[in-house]
Amino acid sequence: MKEQPYELAVDVGCGSGQGTLLLAPHFAHVVGTDISPAQLEMALKHASSPNITYRECPAEELPFEDGSVDLVASMSAFHWFDHSRFLQEAHRVLKPHGCLVLLNYTLDMELSYGDCSEALNNICKEYYAALFPYRNPYLGRSSLDLYKQAYNSLQYPVKEW
Repeated sequence: MKEQPYELAVDVGCGSGQGTLLLAPHFAHVVGTDISPAQLEMALKHASSPNITYRECPAEELPFEDGSVDLVASMSAFHWFDHSRFLQEAHRVLKPHGCLVLLNYTLDMELSYGDCSEALNNICKEYYAALFPYRNPYLGRSSLDLYKQAYNSLQYPVKEW
């Protein structure tokens, strides 16, 4: 017997909807939210699953009932939100035992692929070095510190880094 999917996932700051699509097979309904109409327009062009919808709203004002969401996810967008207001809002909409997921990548990651790992890492370092002067100063050299601060501020009894 196939297990029923969870009911509702919300991808906050969904941008072009790449992460929203990844959630669709695991939930009965997935809602991508973003403050940018242009980003949502791009997401709608790629929405290939009938259980995905999109809503325009700020991350700090989610249009969901209290305790109605199984998963609140933010994939590479949390650092742009008002952290305390967003975390309070996520807590409000999550069901008891719901899950909050904050995903991001770091620029100092190491790639591993066969015998070309060193070359790939050198290319990435060169690429990031060229882009660094254009990086938003708010993020600093890495957004990792912002995510660590948020993680440390969470009062949930169970959390995982």
